[in-house]
Amino acid sequence: MTDTTGSSWVRGPMASLVFFLMALALSLWVAFANGQTLFYYDTAAYLERGETMLADFGLQKPAPEPVAVAVPPGSGAEAVGAMKDDDSVDGSRSPVYSLVLGLFAHFTALEGVILANALLALMAIWLPARIALRLYAPAIPPWGLTLAAVALSALGSYAFYVAFLMPDILAPVLLLVAATLVAFAGRMTFGELALAMFLAITAVSNHLSHQAIAMLLIPVSLVVSLIVGGRRKLLAPTLIAVVALVGAGEQALFRKAVQTVKKADVVYLPFITARLVQDGVGYDYLETHCPNDAIATCKLWEALQLSDDPYRLTATHIVFETSERLGSFRRLPQDDQRRVAGAQFRFFFDVLRAYPVGTTMAFLKNTLTQARMNSVDMTLPKDTIIAKFDGAPGLAFTEFALGRLAQNRVWLEPVTPAQQTLYLVSLVLVLAGMVWPGMPGRFRAFLAMVLLGILVNAFVCGGVSQPATRYGARVIWLLPAMAVFALAIVRSLPALRQSGYYDITRRTVR
Repeated sequence: MTDTTGSSWVRGPMASLVFFLMALALSLWVAFANGQTLFYYDTAAYLERGETMLADFGLQKPAPEPVAVAVPPGSGAEAVGAMKDDDSVDGSRSPVYSLVLGLFAHFTALEGVILANALLALMAIWLPARIALRLYAPAIPPWGLTLAAVALSALGSYAFYVAFLMPDILAPVLLLVAATLVAFAGRMTFGELALAMFLAITAVSNHLSHQAIAMLLIPVSLVVSLIVGGRRKLLAPTLIAVVALVGAGEQALFRKAVQTVKKADVVYLPFITARLVQDGVGYDYLETHCPNDAIATCKLWEALQLSDDPYRLTATHIVFETSERLGSFRRLPQDDQRRVAGAQFRFFFDVLRAYPVGTTMAFLKNTLTQARMNSVDMTLPKDTIIAKFDGAPGLAFTEFALGRLAQNRVWLEPVTPAQQTLYLVSLVLVLAGMVWPGMPGRFRAFLAMVLLGILVNAFVCGGVSQPATRYGARVIWLLPAMAVFALAIVRSLPALRQSGYYDITRRTVR
């Protein structure tokens, strides 16, 4: 197993198959322990949208209208109870993921989504392992390193998000692919580049937040790529830009399809507006400029004055609450809802011009808050979530229920701090690996991009939506995975130096 030529039995196809199956089993341990999949409020909304899309294609009967309910923080862009009328379609839920869930449910095979989650995540971990080991540690089998990374990550949030009937597992997939491209695009084969693009495009097509992350990763990848250098230094940011454009194109096609088939417009819930109001800068702007018929968001301002309960000013209540005491946006007439939602980007730039420092500080504060939130609690269904499904079909082996892990959450109290300790130790190991003498520059860039990607995820989810444990936990498992990667490369450095693959002038591995 120490053979540096890579001829050891652990690199054979049978060993790779064994490593893969073990990694797959570890990826699915939460689903097995719980006795079924994990799901959320938004899963019901995705299923309802998917059923409607299948009905439009003539594959099944139209689904009943969902009941409008308020949802807790972290529901993101997919909450049940979005705007619905004959002239508009809510675009906040991904039509691609909705169709995927709808198809699996149509064939009573929703458990297959969990298997797909595991395979996509494993491919995203294996791809950089394969490339980095080929360059710096040829004695280590890629699936062996993948198994080790999964084993440590599975002690954290990784397996919970594999078992989650939500697109959240694709966020870390996107971050891993972006980091791989920035560090190694110039040394990847055509097949590796094709796999990377497939994984990234799958990620951006299944959630709006992933599209926002991809857009922000373009300038980040450009800066890191220029620092890394090389003849093909612009390849990675170009490919990431292509991924972001594909995501934007998918949304454009969806809007065109809705206009053509349903004769309606696609509208998006005003998450940015609600976030700015809760942060105070948006509220101050409305207080200064309203009433004013020329400012669409003033309609929301009027609705916010209907109650003096301070909780009406939280982003979640603004967007989703329907009660007289806490509701605002959802209590507006449909036409006013569309106007407020459609004006959210204009409102953002108006607020930014009026309060540049306050708006920037609010986004940074939310980003830091989000970066510290990483419990798996929101992956576990509750009775209120079960009520949304009401015996809905789709699962092959059971029905939508709490499951063993969700029935009694006493285990969550000691597990949460233990997982947070794992993440902290992993972060220290990753940072130590980045500054380790002789660490390959491209591998340093890979680790840096993963860390920057976690911060970009926190910025998008905490700054634009509302900080929630669900958003942080979906990517935080990358830290233990990267700690394993870093340890593997550090251990290989002595052999790498002896092999002559070492640049004395730069005192580092090439």
